[in-house]
Amino acid sequence: MSSKLSLIVRGSSFRVLQTLISIAIGIIMMPFLIATLGQDLYGLWIVIGSVVGTYYLLDLGFNQAVTRYVSKYIHQNNPQAANKIINTALVIYSLLGVVVLLASILAAHFGAAGLMDNAKNLSLAQTILIITGLSLALEFPAKAFPGIISAYMRYDFIALVKLGKSIIDALLIYYFIKNGYGLVAMALITLCTGLVSTAIFIKFTTSIFKELEFKRSAIDLSTFKDVFHFSKWVFVTDMNAMLRDKMDIWFIAFYVGNSALTIYYVAVRLVEYALQFLTQATGITGPIFTEYYAKGETEKLEKSVRMFIKLDIALGSLILVGFYLLGISFIDVWMKGSISAQNAFASLMILAIGRFSVYFASPLNSLLMTLNRHHIASWISIVETLACALLCWWLIPILGILGAAYAITIPNLIGRLIIMPLFAAKYINLGWVSLVLRIILFSSISVVLSYFASHFLPELKSLNFLQIILSAPLVIFAQLVVCVILCSKEDILLIKNIIQRRMRAVTK
Repeated sequence: MSSKLSLIVRGSSFRVLQTLISIAIGIIMMPFLIATLGQDLYGLWIVIGSVVGTYYLLDLGFNQAVTRYVSKYIHQNNPQAANKIINTALVIYSLLGVVVLLASILAAHFGAAGLMDNAKNLSLAQTILIITGLSLALEFPAKAFPGIISAYMRYDFIALVKLGKSIIDALLIYYFIKNGYGLVAMALITLCTGLVSTAIFIKFTTSIFKELEFKRSAIDLSTFKDVFHFSKWVFVTDMNAMLRDKMDIWFIAFYVGNSALTIYYVAVRLVEYALQFLTQATGITGPIFTEYYAKGETEKLEKSVRMFIKLDIALGSLILVGFYLLGISFIDVWMKGSISAQNAFASLMILAIGRFSVYFASPLNSLLMTLNRHHIASWISIVETLACALLCWWLIPILGILGAAYAITIPNLIGRLIIMPLFAAKYINLGWVSLVLRIILFSSISVVLSYFASHFLPELKSLNFLQIILSAPLVIFAQLVVCVILCSKEDILLIKNIIQRRMRAVTK
C-alpha cells in the first residue's frame, strides 16, 4: 500500500475510532446530565452552547484557507511561502481572539437575559458565557496549527488528541456534576482541557514541519490578501452553515421553550453524532483534491470526486436506514422514558434527511473550493439560510419542533441535491448521467426495502438495548448488499484490492 493511501486509511480509521468513542460518551452523558441538572438547566446549556458556537464564525474561513495553501506549498516544496501563510494567520487569529472575548462579555451583559425562561439563572448564564468565550478566545491564536497538521494528512494525530480530550472531559464532568458543582464546573473543565490540547497541537506541528519559523518578516500583507480572497467565501459558507444549524434551536427556545427544546435536541444530537462519524471517516478530501489539482492530474481528481460521492451516499444510507428501523427503540431505551420518544423520532427522521443531504454533497463543495469556485457554494448557502429562517418563522409557531425540522430540511434538499450538482457539472466530468441513475436506483430500492421491513416487522419499534445491538449488524449487512448498485466494475475491483492488501498485511 502506498504511503499516501496508508495515511488516508490510518487517518480515517483513527477519526472513526475517535468519533465512535465520543458518540458513546455523549450517549452515556446526555441522559445523566438531563437527569442531574434537569430539563430547564440542560436546555440553558444547549442554548448557551449554540450562542458560543456562533463565535466560530469569526474564524472568517481562515482555517480552511491555511490548510489549502499550506498543503499546496508543501507539495510544491515551497516552505518559505508556507511560513508566510502561517505567520500571517497567527497575527489574524490573535486579533480575532480579542474580538471573541469582547463579544462574549457583551453577550453576557446584554444578551443573557433572553436565553432563559427563569430570570434567577441570569448570573449563571453570564458566568458561563464569559468562561466559554474565554476558552474560545484562547484557542483562536493556535487554530492555524491543526490546519498545518491536516496539510500533512496526519488526521490520526488530531483524532488521538481530540479523543483524549473527550475522555478526560467526560470523566471530570461526571465527577464534578455528580458532586453538585453544576454548569460552571463544566465550562471550566472544557476551558482547561482545551488549553492542554492546543499546546499539544503546537508541539507536534513544530516536529513535522521542521522549516517552521516564527518571525516578523514572514508577516506579509499580500499573503493576507491572497488568503482573505479565498477565505471570504469560506467564511460566508461557514456563517450560513452555522446559522442554519443553530437557528432552529433559537426559534424553538423563543417560541416553544427550553423543555420542548430538550426533546428536539435529542434528535439534533443523534444527527450530529452520525455526521461526526461520517465526516471523520470521509472528510479528508481537501488535501487530496488540492494535490491532484496542483499537479494538473485532472483524471485522478475526477476519479476521486466520483469515489467520495458514492462512498458518502453508501455510508450515509446505512445511518439513515438504521435511524428509520431502530431509531424509536433506541431513543426510548436511551432516554429511559424521560421524554416523548415518538416526537423525538419524528423530528429525527425529518432533520436527518436534510442534514445528510449536506453531507452527500460535501465532495462537490470540496471540489468547488479546490477549483477556487467556492463562491458558488457560498451563494447556495446564503439562499438556503434565508429560506430556513423564513420557514422557521412560519412553521415553528404552527407545528412546534416538527416545524423546525421541516424548515431545516426543505432548503437543504433543494440546494445540495439539485442546485449544487448542476453548477459542479460545469467544471468537472463525472459521467453524470450514469452516476445520477445509479444513485436514483439505489435510493429507490433502499426506501422500498426499509418500508417493507418496518411494515412487516413492527416489533422493531419496541426493542430493548440487547435486541438493538443484535439487530444493527443485520440492518447494516442488508444495506451494504444494496450498496453494490452504486459500484462500477472499477470500484468493485479497487475495493477488492484494498481488502486483499489489508488482509495480507494482517497475516504477515
